[in-house]
Amino acid sequence: MFRVIYPSSRDFYYIVSSISKLTDNLVLNFTEDGINSKYLTEDKVMMSVLEIGKDSLEEYSIDKPLSLQFNLGDLKKLLSKIKGRSTIEIIETESGMRIIIRDEKTGTKSSVNLSAEKGEPQVTKEPSVTHSVSMSIDGEVFRVLIDESMQIGEEIEIKAEDEQVTFNVDEAGKRYVGILRNGKPLTKLEIENSGSSKYSLPVLEKVSSALSFSKELVIGFGTGIPMKLTAPLEKGASLRFWVAPRL
Repeated sequence: MFRVIYPSSRDFYYIVSSISKLTDNLVLNFTEDGINSKYLTEDKVMMSVLEIGKDSLEEYSIDKPLSLQFNLGDLKKLLSKIKGRSTIEIIETESGMRIIIRDEKTGTKSSVNLSAEKGEPQVTKEPSVTHSVSMSIDGEVFRVLIDESMQIGEEIEIKAEDEQVTFNVDEAGKRYVGILRNGKPLTKLEIENSGSSKYSLPVLEKVSSALSFSKELVIGFGTGIPMKLTAPLEKGASLRFWVAPRL
């Protein structure tokens, strides 16, 4: 059996809503170190990674490591109705788990029982790469930039050099160029080495929509390597996506 209390129902909604843009089902791994989840699309172009360490949780107790796979639909509906500051409690049941949401102000509770397939924790490796460029940007601003790029074509080249990052889309005689600098609109920019990669805009459109809630989206990329987009969550937890480049 296990019992978990996560301090922010808002963050939990963002997690569920973001991952549901890639898949209808979520696998949560409950380990000695905390909760994690990794999902790799069939074409291996996108990966979502959720990490919630023990220190990010108000309470965490498990008898043994296990995984739970369940459908996101009912949980997403429940979380979408929440208003105000609430905590999320997850308790293992015979058929899966019970999710209990407690409003911190009023003390009222709502809950849902979810059927889940139990198993051993799944192990999926993330790309092992070193990014030469790191930048931070508001998630909604990044989503708008990608949406604007999508109006021109389906492939974007992202290049970093001379203290700026450039978004280039050139297709069918039309061109889009976006120039991003520290402070305009980036909140941070670090370039160790100049670099560029091309990415699928339909893929980035999904990811940017999923992470648009983040006020400080951290993006790492380099020449010919996967892009990593990380949305920090409460108390050190994080949700990140990997996007493979077009070669």
